[in-house]
Amino acid sequence: MRTLLLAGGVLALASFAAPALGDTSSREVQSAVDAYLASSKADTSLVGGAGQAGYDGGFWIRGGSFLMKINLTLQTRWEGFDWDDTAFEPGPGGDLSGFSLPRATLKFSGDATCDVHYYAELEFGHSGDWFDNNNAQGAGFTNFHQRSLLNQTEGDPSTGYGTLREGWIEYETSPYLIFRMGLVKTPTTRQLMTPPEMQQFVDVSMASAFIGQTMPGYTDRNRDYGALLHGAFGCDGEFQYMVAITNGDGPVHRNVLDGTTDDCFAYSARVNWDIKGHLGYEEGALRSHECEWAASIGAWVHYFTDAAQHNPFAKDSDKLEWGVDAAFAWGGFSFTAAYNSYDWEGPGGDVDGFSWFAQAGYLFPGTAWELAARYGAYEANDTGSTSTTTEVGVAVNYYIDGHADKVTLDVAFLSPDDFGNIFADTYTGYSATGDSDAVLVRLQWQLAL
Repeated sequence: MRTLLLAGGVLALASFAAPALGDTSSREVQSAVDAYLASSKADTSLVGGAGQAGYDGGFWIRGGSFLMKINLTLQTRWEGFDWDDTAFEPGPGGDLSGFSLPRATLKFSGDATCDVHYYAELEFGHSGDWFDNNNAQGAGFTNFHQRSLLNQTEGDPSTGYGTLREGWIEYETSPYLIFRMGLVKTPTTRQLMTPPEMQQFVDVSMASAFIGQTMPGYTDRNRDYGALLHGAFGCDGEFQYMVAITNGDGPVHRNVLDGTTDDCFAYSARVNWDIKGHLGYEEGALRSHECEWAASIGAWVHYFTDAAQHNPFAKDSDKLEWGVDAAFAWGGFSFTAAYNSYDWEGPGGDVDGFSWFAQAGYLFPGTAWELAARYGAYEANDTGSTSTTTEVGVAVNYYIDGHADKVTLDVAFLSPDDFGNIFADTYTGYSATGDSDAVLVRLQWQLAL
């Protein structure tokens, strides 16, 4: 602003002096202005050293030891959900379909001084109401996982949790020990730890979404306010770990101002072993190379003693979730599998269940086409009733420019048994179907910069 004002002053002074100085041309005036602006640019470049900018998996700006990287994800879809039994269709709409933009994600990440890093993720997409979007679907079935998980019975669903999905600062003492604090991703099953932009299908399996909703902060991944330690060991960093201490109430609560929360912490951890290659925590498809193979296994746990209230004290339940998973890749072939379990013990009785899935894909050599298939199931046991649902899914990917620009078509066939499918997750698109079979179809075009 100072530069513009002074430049304007130079121009005004030159204009005022022009009648008295007949031999002063407009070129000389412009030259004077350019000379001043040039000196101003030189002054600002002295602060923090010369700056740079460019694109490398994201737009970046660097000045001295400071770095900011900016990424954008857009996922536009057509999706349809069809119930075989009209009695379980959500009324009065019936079968559902339409266009949407589930993800419009803006990410800021980078480095500050003294080995400090940062990350902030803002979500503007049309994912649906995190609280109560699908809870009344089907024949009166409700998503008890979301409701119990976040203590939402006394909350206001209209408040939401803002546009910030994740945000933290971390200090890297060494590759072995990195401390992170803020709204962090908590350790969980492998597929939920794979970025949404890198999924083989349009989104995670029902089995992964199911276990995610038994823990705080599930949207496309579990998040909670707290602190996290992570790092890698071994000759080539083949052993990785994550340990977190969080509020246990999810990102919609600021505990010190929210009387519905409690003071108990949630504890979670994950360990991972890259047997061959570097698959890390993610799906097998992301690190495959022709004529090379890679394999990784992992385990995780999450524990939270949840108090329904403290004044007077009333216990909700002791909540334990855990799982094991594995990933494998060779050439164009990839494989990912996981088993997850939860067990909640409370005064009103026990709630438990499990989920599992297996997913395989093949990227045809020398082409941009990939086929994938998966099979999974979940079972939920709640006060004497059992809900069981299986999922069979197929997907076709066309990589215009890798994961940065791709088109995905996937179809999921849902078959409930026993008490029926009560599961409803607003983000990935699975809805409660009761005792009815159902089909979920999604066509997605993704652009990730």
